[in-house]
Amino acid sequence: MSEEKKPVKVIYKKSLAMDLIRRGHTFLYTTRNRNNPKYQCFMFEATAELDKDLAKLSHKEYDGTMYKDEK
Repeated sequence: MSEEKKPVKVIYKKSLAMDLIRRGHTFLYTTRNRNNPKYQCFMFEATAELDKDLAKLSHKEYDGTMYKDEK
């Protein structure tokens, strides 16, 4: 039996990744940034809760499908 792959969200900013980890989101692994190998990319399990927290941390409004600037 093969395990079904879960969707992954890539985070490029370390401080944002640390905030998401503190909020309890599922951190999967890191990998080198292809464009600049001295940086890491942080992989998280993609969920609606992750999207909501990303919107909140980046001062955006999340309506379930896309981000909007907060008013």
